[in-house]
Amino acid sequence: MRAQSEGSVRHGRFKIESLLVGLIAFTLIGSTAILAAVSIHQQNTTLTKTTLQKNFEAARNLAISANTIKELMFDKLGAMALYWTEQRLPIGEEASPLLGKLLVGDGMFGGALLVSGAGDVLVTTPETGFAAGDHLEEAADLSFTGRETGPWMSAPFVAPSGHRVVLALHPLKSGNLQSAVYLAGLIDLQKNNVFSNLFIHTIKSEPGTYAYLIDGTGAMMMNAQEDRASEVLPAAALLSTFGGGHPGDQPNPPDRQGVKRERGGPEGALRPDGPRERPMPIPPGGAGGPGGQPGPGIDGGPAPRGAILQDGNGKDVFVGYLPVGDLRWGMVVQSPAEIVTHAKREFLATQLKWSIPLIAAFLLLSLWTARKLAAPFAKLTEAARSIAAGDRSGHPPFESHWNYEAHHLARAMMTAVQGLQSRAEEMSLQARTDHLTGLMNRGGLDEWLNTHGNDKFGYALLIIDIDHFKNVNDTFGHQTGDETLIHLAHILTTICRKTDLACRIGGEEFVALLPGERLEGASLVAEQLRSKVETTISPTGRPITVSIGIACCPIHGEDFETLFQRADEALYEAKGTGRNRAVAYGGRITC
Repeated sequence: MRAQSEGSVRHGRFKIESLLVGLIAFTLIGSTAILAAVSIHQQNTTLTKTTLQKNFEAARNLAISANTIKELMFDKLGAMALYWTEQRLPIGEEASPLLGKLLVGDGMFGGALLVSGAGDVLVTTPETGFAAGDHLEEAADLSFTGRETGPWMSAPFVAPSGHRVVLALHPLKSGNLQSAVYLAGLIDLQKNNVFSNLFIHTIKSEPGTYAYLIDGTGAMMMNAQEDRASEVLPAAALLSTFGGGHPGDQPNPPDRQGVKRERGGPEGALRPDGPRERPMPIPPGGAGGPGGQPGPGIDGGPAPRGAILQDGNGKDVFVGYLPVGDLRWGMVVQSPAEIVTHAKREFLATQLKWSIPLIAAFLLLSLWTARKLAAPFAKLTEAARSIAAGDRSGHPPFESHWNYEAHHLARAMMTAVQGLQSRAEEMSLQARTDHLTGLMNRGGLDEWLNTHGNDKFGYALLIIDIDHFKNVNDTFGHQTGDETLIHLAHILTTICRKTDLACRIGGEEFVALLPGERLEGASLVAEQLRSKVETTISPTGRPITVSIGIACCPIHGEDFETLFQRADEALYEAKGTGRNRAVAYGGRITC
């Protein structure tokens, strides 16, 4: 039977209100979580495509700008070559100042040269680092044959300065290749130049984005942020994903570093030796394998223009790519995957910003409905628990209610409880009250200490003892002695404030607790009490006197036992120094 009762208690802890609210909350939060997961998945796909498209657009803008600058370079070289030919300007060391003035002054080129058809430097400006008679490296891949009538751009090569450079060249005159001379403008790829400014603008406009220029082998040509060089994509990954894609109608150059022009694919595309497989489209949500899977062809062409790859640090990046005009260059713009992750977090935060208030509103409505249904029984339950905890309930939890059972149950319960509480309070008051004087007894004192004993403002303690009270009993009898105690209790009550506590703790000994009172104030109260007693006729037919010990919390003690001991010592000192006086702990006689 006992086990059955305990089981009922355990199963009776679930409220109707809690069950209703919990069910609705589970439904709302569950459906919201599912919708949020679907939205985040769709947002991830959209953000991935958008970022790839944005990087491709940035690469396209860079490629168009670079191609425009290249055309301007070629136009300038053509104009200067025509001018040089028409004016029959000299080709010798004396031409160096004029060469610098014509080509270097406006900042388009970092230096200028006159080069023979055999690749020998005829004339140079000081900025190039070359000297007359130097032979250009084979890495420059100048391929003079067939170049007698139009401009072209050399492959990157290392100049005597140790920097990678490229040359923009234009023939000065046609004719026998042995006598051909070429006007060349030098671009230092490792210094600020007209191309590097393009990257700086892109990087500043898109924080976190990294842009750089590659050659036909996928190797770095120009990097505007040397501190991020470790993030450059591996050449193999670039070539296998984008296949070079450098269109042009210039003749095929000799194979360099295992890279050749693919004749069967997109016009002018570069690839490593061997067949090139077409990259697979990006699956929703990101890369699908080591090195990243390429994205779908943004421009609809045979080669993709965006992909998710792994950079030199092994981190996923969103890459946009486009070749530069008819050059064997490629523009790469990449963004860290954290950008999409951050955007997803912002999207989730926005969803939560709007969904949480709506969920909260629905939950509040559900809570209100559940409380309406369970309100009468909840109130009765709380009333019963309060009563069981010892609280007094003078009124029913509600005067009337639409629920018939709750209405009559509340009235019946309160009728029974009020009768029990009245009796219990009477007994409690009797237990805390001194029957002779009507003051609180030691029980009342302990209750006050439990409630106010730890107040930060402290309190003062007075211990009052009637002088020679034994003589009163011996001379006038115990009846008069009792009346004398009542007489002192009455005076003590009139002296104390409403917030003070006056107690009789035994025999002729009384205690007064003065909350928030300091030693000076307590001494004044003690003197007022002593003086009043001394000048008031008692039931003996003449005044009596009292001795008072004073101590204050916390200066004389932080707990009541210590404080009482200190006040008691002060009381004994008052008795020992002649009685009818108030003495504070420490020997200070206040009267």
